[in-house]
Amino acid sequence: MVLYSTGPVMVQGSSVSGPVFSFWRLWIGAGLLGSLAVASDLRRRGRGGRPPRPVGLARRRWPLIGGACFGLHQLMMFSAVKMTSVVDVTLMGALAPVVTALGAWWVFRERPGRRFYAWSLVAIAGGAYLAVGASSGPTGNPGGMALAAANVVFFAGFFLASKRSRDEIGVLDFLAGVVLVAAVVVSGYAVLAGEAIGGMTRTDLLLATAGAAGPGALGHFVMTWPLRWVPANIPPVMRLAQPAIAGVLALIAFGEPLTWTHLAGGLVVVVGAAGAITSRAGRALRAEARQAGQRTPSAAPDREVTAPTAR
Repeated sequence: MVLYSTGPVMVQGSSVSGPVFSFWRLWIGAGLLGSLAVASDLRRRGRGGRPPRPVGLARRRWPLIGGACFGLHQLMMFSAVKMTSVVDVTLMGALAPVVTALGAWWVFRERPGRRFYAWSLVAIAGGAYLAVGASSGPTGNPGGMALAAANVVFFAGFFLASKRSRDEIGVLDFLAGVVLVAAVVVSGYAVLAGEAIGGMTRTDLLLATAGAAGPGALGHFVMTWPLRWVPANIPPVMRLAQPAIAGVLALIAFGEPLTWTHLAGGLVVVVGAAGAITSRAGRALRAEARQAGQRTPSAAPDREVTAPTAR
């Protein structure tokens, strides 16, 4: 979440539009993650490890679905940041637990207990209070807030595809495919919209590269890798803390205002998120996901290490 929180701040610090920044960040990220995936494969082969299975059509669907969702998420989030503010857009992430819970029920049949939902509603109420206040504040923009809300839906699609992929494809292979597909999606939009792709300054390129390496590569890896053992409902609740982190970073970097509305709503969000994760229902959900992860046969090349046999 700390790494993710730096992304909107980098966008706001650039001098280009959201789609142009996304175009460069994704293509730089595609090259970086593609190189890491190839290097990991060569390293495994050099050590005599089992080569990865060829990625068939059935396994390609997750990078395709995840990449399409991620590309649309990037377009909407970065455009919303430019139209409103870093705090406003990250606050809209309060909707993430609702959207992800619906998807997790359908895809993974996860059914969190009543206490988990009760605490999540507390966090969501705090986020909703913040979102309404932000859309009508001095930097508010209804269109930007609508894009921010849509970006949450597409990020949830990317997140669910990430978790589903863990049983079928390696993390680096999945992320490299996702970013490549997302780069194609954003490029198509940039061409149709007539965006000035070549208008990047040196500072913009440095920010795009930092975004591709930090929240783009490292951030996605440390979020995707543990999803084999983490229920789909937990990370979106943890993500509710992102507005507070991003808001502080935006305050330091650009002097974006943090009002009492932000502080009060942020406190409610953090309390609700902590209550959901640490509740009895949250602990039971995590334990069930860990057991399922241990029972699932290793299908991806990054999961060849097994637990020691009990004696």
